[in-house]
Amino acid sequence: MNKTKDGIEVRAGQVWRDLDKRMRGRTVTVEWVSKDGTIARVKGVRSTQLSISRMHRHSTGWELVKESKE
Repeated sequence: MNKTKDGIEVRAGQVWRDLDKRMRGRTVTVEWVSKDGTIARVKGVRSTQLSISRMHRHSTGWELVKESKE
């Protein structure tokens, strides 16, 4: 399931902010979500993969900044 603990459906085109203070508010854009809905491929300064289970509001988590246009 490609939903976060907060119930937000993760989709391509969304912009997410890293809440870890060490990352200074960096943002990433979701490129695609795996078929099983557990991994999101994101693009920031470089491409990387995030576990969707980590994409929720907490000190080292993520928050949705901008919804996708789809």
